[in-house]
Amino acid sequence: MSTRPMESGDHPRDADPLSDSLRWVLAFGLEPERSQVDWLAHELDPAAEDATDAICRIDADPVADLERLRLLKSGFKSIRRSGESSSDRRLAARYYAASIAAGLARHRLWISEQRPDRVLEAVRDLETDEAMPAAIRRLAREAIEIAESTVIERADRGGR
Repeated sequence: MSTRPMESGDHPRDADPLSDSLRWVLAFGLEPERSQVDWLAHELDPAAEDATDAICRIDADPVADLERLRLLKSGFKSIRRSGESSSDRRLAARYYAASIAAGLARHRLWISEQRPDRVLEAVRDLETDEAMPAAIRRLAREAIEIAESTVIERADRGGR
């Protein structure tokens, strides 16, 4: 059964028999070179090409942008904790830090309950990680500059 709601004029037999989740699993099998973080980012933000795009793309609506970053951060955190392989968990940890860096760089907020010094250490590691895309490293550099020169507020607890 499709997860797409039927619109007026739709007939049940016209519905797509594959759910979005099943489609995601089948696509994953066709493109195994894509990482879990890329698949998750696309699932949480269908407009995103990959995890880097999901984090670096700025939404014109600041509230929507911040909510998307929080959602991505939570998703990457779940892979960081329970990813299939250690390389998936390490990559998820990098994108988790990148999500927090984006919140800092674009919204001047810590979107994490972790201590700022621990997060800043992870963001510094992210900045120097040559395996990460240049856009993520630039974002990390911007977040570090802001953290070192500005008093940053913590986001409210609703934005874990």
